[in-house]
Amino acid sequence: MVTLNYTLSGGQITVCIGKIKGNRVLLEVIDNGVGIADKDLPHIFEKFYRGKDNRYSVQGTGMGLAIAKAVVEAHGGTIRVISQLGQGSVFSFTLPLKSANVPA
Repeated sequence: MVTLNYTLSGGQITVCIGKIKGNRVLLEVIDNGVGIADKDLPHIFEKFYRGKDNRYSVQGTGMGLAIAKAVVEAHGGTIRVISQLGQGSVFSFTLPLKSANVPA
């Protein structure tokens, strides 16, 4: 079951995956939800941070994106977000296709 906390009923979420240069894979999750305020963007990957505008209207602990960042970085990847309030967000992360520590 998928819970859509930040995309309104009838909204759309798109997941894209593709290979990019340097033997890395890119995954993007794109929504047309509520978006993230500019003042919150620098903090959303911090532990326990909850956006000021949705802090009490959406259940959660503020750990989801911090955990996602830790997992992606532990696998040698990067994660980022681009968002516009009222328009939606694009969360993207890259991962290496093959770890340097794994024999071919």
